[in-house]
Amino acid sequence: MTITNPFKVVLGLLTALVALLPVVFIALWLATFIPMYTGSFHGFPESGMDLIFAVVFPLACVINVLIYALTAFYVTHAIKNAAASDLFRILGVLFVFFFPYLGMPAYFILYIMLPTPPPWAMKAQSPEPLPILAT
Repeated sequence: MTITNPFKVVLGLLTALVALLPVVFIALWLATFIPMYTGSFHGFPESGMDLIFAVVFPLACVINVLIYALTAFYVTHAIKNAAASDLFRILGVLFVFFFPYLGMPAYFILYIMLPTPPPWAMKAQSPEPLPILAT
């Protein structure tokens, strides 16, 4: 499956977004505890929590839709990528399904970003048959 360079860049950015935004969400959630520890908690739940929820919830919905779309793309790519090792194709699909925050970037780097995937991730080339010598 041939992918053009502009599409690789867009796919890489979307994959990075899927991998990094959960970290941002967790950081925002942890930031809500800072006023508790500093003692300046007066009036924070009404102002801060509403703003954080108003920002994070729509982004989480968009990220979930993006994860479904990228999962469909990566599974299709793994099925059509006949040159890849069967073991790594199966593992790639499983990781994309069960650990999308790790599986999508790993599959992207291994099979899409690199111009040629490493030899250990490709099917073994069958050796040329030896010619039969007439005796």
